[in-house]
Amino acid sequence: MNSIIFIETNKSGSSREGIRAAKKGGYYVHLFTNRKSILEQKREFSEVDEMHLINLKDEDLIISQIVEIKKEQNVEIIISFIDSYVTLAVKMHNRFCHNTLSEHAYNVMEDKLLTRRKLQDKPYSPYYFIYKKDDTLKTLLSQFKQMYPLILKSPSSTGSKDVYLINTEYQMRNRINYLQRKNSNEDLLIEEYLEGPQFNVESIVHDGEIYIAAIIEQEITKKNKFIVTGYSISSDVEESIIESIADVTKRILTDLGLRNGNCHLELRLVKGEWKLIEINPRISGGVMNRLIEKAYGFNYAEEILKVYRGLQPSLQRKYENCIYVQYSVVDSIGEFIEATNVDLVKKIPGIIEVFIKASKGQILSPPLSMGHRYGYVMAKGKTRAEAKMYALQASEQIKFHLLPNETIQ
Repeated sequence: MNSIIFIETNKSGSSREGIRAAKKGGYYVHLFTNRKSILEQKREFSEVDEMHLINLKDEDLIISQIVEIKKEQNVEIIISFIDSYVTLAVKMHNRFCHNTLSEHAYNVMEDKLLTRRKLQDKPYSPYYFIYKKDDTLKTLLSQFKQMYPLILKSPSSTGSKDVYLINTEYQMRNRINYLQRKNSNEDLLIEEYLEGPQFNVESIVHDGEIYIAAIIEQEITKKNKFIVTGYSISSDVEESIIESIADVTKRILTDLGLRNGNCHLELRLVKGEWKLIEINPRISGGVMNRLIEKAYGFNYAEEILKVYRGLQPSLQRKYENCIYVQYSVVDSIGEFIEATNVDLVKKIPGIIEVFIKASKGQILSPPLSMGHRYGYVMAKGKTRAEAKMYALQASEQIKFHLLPNETIQ
């Protein structure tokens, strides 16, 4: 029996889509998780054949569990779609499965400091500075006196967590102290602030051949954090933009040495030149797999599993639709009661999917990370503008009802 092991998952989004793709492909599905909440909801994960509650920080324990499974089954793939566990899964996959992935490139992509060092002096790399844990803050502040705004990041940040727009010396001091209290052993990354349109590029590599699954334009909400609240795939993007994105993507992945695997890049066009904002060794989370499927007709998660098996991916488009996704966020803290007008919104022309992620009793808050997006509306139109109009109109009608924060016991 061919089996697949997933290391951790979320209840929805790309990681769950990966599990569904595996089950559709006929695999016996194992899930390693360290979250008791997932185990308690086992009945809701009908695609998972066996769940294993395991300490994912203990590699010896993980190896022991894999060995036990392999006594009875042929483990063909070990994979994770979740930040922090992707390279662990690649390491386990290369040890126990036949096809070899580019483990070193995965390690570099997962660490933002390693990524910047690996690609330093490349024309697509922005200016950056590494603030080491033993450096003095006074020296740093004097060095950047005339350079604000800047971006401050934890190198292990994911989903916009621990990524800050810094406009003043006070903010820099405050956020560095906060991050150092959070993890005193971690160096920090400071980058120049870049303005311009931003695109997400979903890429997959097989035997050194680079394939681009989709190029997605992003709408970003900017305050102290950068939260992507809108995604669009359309034929309205200029061909010259598409070609230049493809070209810089191939240069970056070649420079990283990624020969087998997948990733997504965030690229920003700054004064006619593409700059690499960041790169992550996995498919984007949330709606991404569904967005690509509705736009082009293929399941990207299924193609990622093929590459892990050593097979050539097939990204042939069955059709090309203009799709826009608008995420829902809230502007105050409170306990979620319900979302209203959802059924009404589903009847609006052009709306093809409405999803509410928030669950009753959950404490919602204004967006400080991608995890603070609580649902989305997906719309289709003849053009990008039309699809966006439908999505925004629908999203504005959905109302999130919260129990005010001061009444929460």
